Amino acid sequence: AMLETKRGMPIITAIPTSPYDRNILRLAFLAPDIQRAILEGRQPHHLNLEMLKKIELPLSWSRQHDVLGFGDYQFPCSAD
Repeated sequence: AMLETKRGMPIITAIPTSPYDRNILRLAFLAPDIQRAILEGRQPHHLNLEMLKKIELPLSWSRQHDVLGFGDYQFPCSAD
């Protein structure tokens, strides 16, 4: 309810009111292939919601790949 999509990009339309909402909102900015892998159950074994809530999640998709253990794949449209 806090996000809208404009031109394929997530836009925050409301301020998260609770710490839980702020923490969960960060997951909307996961790289699309990471989101897909999680939904399909193909994420690294150590990656779960508790881990995602505790770490500092970078906005850069290539850095997310590194931090979350998805290997060496580099995203062509993500700058570090």
